[in-house]
Amino acid sequence: MNATGVAITGIGMTCALGTGAESVWAGVRDAASGIGRTRRLDTSPLSCQYSGEVAEVPVPPIKGRGRTDRAIRLALSTAAEAIEDAKLDIAAFDPYRVGIAMGTSVGGLDAGEQYHWQLLRDGVAGASKAHLLVYPLYTSTDAVSAAFGLKGPKVVISNACAAGANSIGWALDAIREGRADVMLAGGVDVLDMLSLAGFDSLKALDDQPCAPYSRSSGLNIGEGAAFLVLESAQVAQARGARVLGYVLGYALTSDAHHATAPDPVGGGALRSMRRALEQAGYTPADVDYVNGHGTGTPANDSSEPKAVTALFGGEKVPPMSSTKSQVGHTLGAAGAVEAAVCALAMREQILPPTVNVDTSADSPPYDIVPNASRPADIGLVVSNSFAFGGNNCSLVLGRTLKSGPQRPDRRVVITGAGVVSSVGLGREGLITGLRTGAVGIAPATRIDTSQSTSGLAAEITDQGYRRWINPAYARRLDQLGALVLAATRDAFSDAAYQITRQNATEVGMVFGTCTGPLETVAQLTETIGTEGPHRVNPRLFPNSVMNAAPGHACLSLQIKGPLSTLAIGCASGVAGLGYASDLIRRGEAEVMAAVSADELTGLLHLGYDHLGILASDAVHPYDRESSGCAIGAGSVALVLESLDHAQQRGATILAEVRGHASTGDAYRVAGNDASGEAWAQCHRSALDAAGLTPSDVGVVYGDARGTAAIDLAEARAVAAVFPGSSTRLANLSGQVGHIHATTALMSVLAAAESVSTSWVPSIAGLRDPLPGLEPYVSSDHDPAGRAALITAANWGGTYASVVLTPWQ
Repeated sequence: MNATGVAITGIGMTCALGTGAESVWAGVRDAASGIGRTRRLDTSPLSCQYSGEVAEVPVPPIKGRGRTDRAIRLALSTAAEAIEDAKLDIAAFDPYRVGIAMGTSVGGLDAGEQYHWQLLRDGVAGASKAHLLVYPLYTSTDAVSAAFGLKGPKVVISNACAAGANSIGWALDAIREGRADVMLAGGVDVLDMLSLAGFDSLKALDDQPCAPYSRSSGLNIGEGAAFLVLESAQVAQARGARVLGYVLGYALTSDAHHATAPDPVGGGALRSMRRALEQAGYTPADVDYVNGHGTGTPANDSSEPKAVTALFGGEKVPPMSSTKSQVGHTLGAAGAVEAAVCALAMREQILPPTVNVDTSADSPPYDIVPNASRPADIGLVVSNSFAFGGNNCSLVLGRTLKSGPQRPDRRVVITGAGVVSSVGLGREGLITGLRTGAVGIAPATRIDTSQSTSGLAAEITDQGYRRWINPAYARRLDQLGALVLAATRDAFSDAAYQITRQNATEVGMVFGTCTGPLETVAQLTETIGTEGPHRVNPRLFPNSVMNAAPGHACLSLQIKGPLSTLAIGCASGVAGLGYASDLIRRGEAEVMAAVSADELTGLLHLGYDHLGILASDAVHPYDRESSGCAIGAGSVALVLESLDHAQQRGATILAEVRGHASTGDAYRVAGNDASGEAWAQCHRSALDAAGLTPSDVGVVYGDARGTAAIDLAEARAVAAVFPGSSTRLANLSGQVGHIHATTALMSVLAAAESVSTSWVPSIAGLRDPLPGLEPYVSSDHDPAGRAALITAANWGGTYASVVLTPWQ
């Protein structure tokens, strides 16, 4: 497979240095610092009073559809700038060929904090449910998608400080693999009290403006947003677009070293830089500039220089500077902000500086561009982002386009699975529970539902899954971490695959979640609201980021290959499976764990109840009388391998992953277009990627959950694509509950059973099917030997579908 060139044609950026990319660049060039005393939030109880704060969030030139918060407004205004800078007429494109990839670490956490504090202070009656609609990480992405009509590939990446860079890499893949012509890629994060208090509790903050690579006495948290307009080089050329540079490659790795600290010798960082350059078709000797992660913490500033020095093998290291010294650490937006700065540095041929350099302190034995920018010949750049949980991402950007190496196009198969669910543990436990008609939905006994009008939940009553976790390690884990590690360990056992020192770098993980570590976040926000931010527990804070749980699993199992976390809500599990299969298909790993997990807490249950979408007595998916859903907890891990690898080791193959797709309906924040049009297009695109037609599909596993808008949209999407005479419809939510991102990954496992054995579960709770669905739910057509399509939908209009075929 030849790599398609991907051009940067537009940039939008706002951060502590200014509003707009040109204003920010002027500050970079002039060695200015945007770090000052925090004004918007009261940080007086904390040891650090400094942050990289945006002075004023610009008013977006286009109105968002639905409610907005600071993160949404920042994302909208910055996205608008990037689109305008690219002179991109989105209306001239097929909307399903223009997508969005956004990185964020905290998203709308500020709104979630406000809701929780109102709840603690005033009870349910005094808590504004409007906060719940903008709190999830994906709402900024939904807002931008709706505002600009972006209906193509859509994702939210949330692997902490590497999220912005990873989102650019994901967008690069979407274009190179032919799923999109244009992608808006970047990140956004705003200052919030939990992040400030958490880093303060770890004693990671500098009590003055930070000085990376010199004083290295801590970091300053910042806020901001940056977006790049990426286009296939052919599309950019055809429309006469100005090209600022090219995204040439990226790579992901896992340290598997520590929950917060980087590998002290920089092993994971070295591998991410080396692999990104290999993917781009360059060597270290070609690099003219490195934009370092450069946080200013002692741990980063000692390990990153070791990795960089090792990369260049004793040869002269090119200049490396830290943008964070000027704008602070913008968390999930950092990689995007720094990529934008790199693109502008190539345009202007000026090296960005590291400011606040203490010339009396020890610095790396190479040029960190101290305290002043300067002219240079910059043709090739490496930009590094290294995050909590040992997540590493390196980008390679260049001024010119070079034909990269031939990329493989390998077949991908499923060879094992691990499950924690309300109807059974393990692969066989889940299938047995589904086959026998077990229903895991019942009045809750493990969480407090006393303030909810509904008491139903899909709880995990069998705690036997904890036997899959080393008791010594279990003390480090919260609910989400335990679910992820248990399912992942069980999956590798089921696949009869042993991770060793020799193969660890060939094994990776993609994690998808909707709830994230809500139990931990709630503990922290309650402490802040009732005792003060200075009382935050430093043992809890590292588990509060979305990628902490997979980081624990990688550390425990010593997984060192590609690692990423998707947070596109209920579509995260299926989208993560697609991403994991891509990483194998194009040769970035031999083995991947595609994992999804979601928690159940009393606070989460109360929030859904407050929004009025919980079932009171039973769940009735696809029913004319919508019942509401029953949320639950659970986890699934699927072991994926390249076909060659699986065959060489004699693995049992459960099914083949043939293709996948994602779309957005560009409708509004916290709403879904009931027409099902974008959902239907997602099915078609997944089938196209698989090289199949609708008539090849024997069974569709849907994501209806008993809520009117989702169920109706799905019914219309199924009827628009698949022939009712030969396609069956299945759904697990009436048995296992709506486990957010995780139910759909359970459906993948059930679908693998369907295409190999003819079994299809009945739809528990369905009484009177929605119009047009009768042929699909009453069919007894045999799906064995045919394809299965599994789909997922998120509140806010994101859809993901994946196609499996039996292994014969």
